[in-house]
Amino acid sequence: MAGEPLIQGTQASLLRRRAAPMADLLDIMPPTCNRSEAPPPAIAIPQGMPRTMPDHEADDAPMKTAQDRRAPIASGAAATRYATALLHVLTATGYGLWMVLGAALALGVYSDGRGDVLAPLGIGLVFVSVGLVAACMRLAFAADWHGWNPMRTALPSREGMIAMANYLPMLAVAGLARGDNEFWATRLAGAALLLCSLATLIYTARGAARRLSVRDPTLAMLPVGRTIAALFAGSLWFWLCVSLQSDDGGEPPDVSLWRLVLLAVALALGIVEGARWKALQRQVPERGSVLHLGPGASEISLLGQRFIAASLAVGLPCLLLVVTGSGTLGAGFAAVAALSCVLGQCLEQRLYSAAYARFADSQR
Repeated sequence: MAGEPLIQGTQASLLRRRAAPMADLLDIMPPTCNRSEAPPPAIAIPQGMPRTMPDHEADDAPMKTAQDRRAPIASGAAATRYATALLHVLTATGYGLWMVLGAALALGVYSDGRGDVLAPLGIGLVFVSVGLVAACMRLAFAADWHGWNPMRTALPSREGMIAMANYLPMLAVAGLARGDNEFWATRLAGAALLLCSLATLIYTARGAARRLSVRDPTLAMLPVGRTIAALFAGSLWFWLCVSLQSDDGGEPPDVSLWRLVLLAVALALGIVEGARWKALQRQVPERGSVLHLGPGASEISLLGQRFIAASLAVGLPCLLLVVTGSGTLGAGFAAVAALSCVLGQCLEQRLYSAAYARFADSQR
């Protein structure tokens, strides 16, 4: 019985030795793991900021809101919309250029020469086909080409088939243009190119009007406006082609008549576009909404942007048509007029689409 205290003391010492490592572990672990001590106070860290941020940067962190994070996305979407408008304008300009070339060949007033025909024909081919190439590459600003996405379905839509029909008279004109453009087959191919391009422009504009959610009388002038705009832009590019191919940088044979026709087309374009905006503005008071571009945009800012677009699309080209003459400067003026017209029509189309979208949203 005397050995029992010795045995009990030995067992107690062994228990203390086994508990020692656990005590050491509690000493080296963070305070939050030791239940015997109270946890330290939590440090307030701004949401979305790194934990190692200095104090002077953390003070400015609350200024970054969700709206600021959405700003790059909104700017990217705006760039995509402008790229889509530019693609539509270039496609329409290509058809307008083919219309002018086809009319000149059909009437027998175009100068002889294979290169004189192939140059505007090739530029129009690039403009018309850029949308098809972009749709095949699955670019963000080219969801389809005349309502047809070649990467999703192999069968084109009706609008796409009409657009593809333009390539047949285009190839016929390219094959028949061999020096004498007064040959009856060449003139017939030119007339077919004119009619096919005109039909494509009208049918495409009607399809765009049918796809809009709100039906109103302003959409009735959309095919006419798009056709006249394409004809004017195509005429300016045709002027550029003729000026570059002339030996002295000159212009078409009947210079005065050519300028008068272009000025008349520009006048018709201004009248139709102004009538479209007036019709849309008349619909606004009747339906109880406000015509604007977006939050924070007023009618004055809309009017200023419309003035800039109209100056680029119609004003500057008409001024260059009046002041330019024959010589080397004619090609430079023609290039500036053609590029300015395309840029102005792109801005005009984007402004009208944005204003109409705001107007349509207010009616839902």
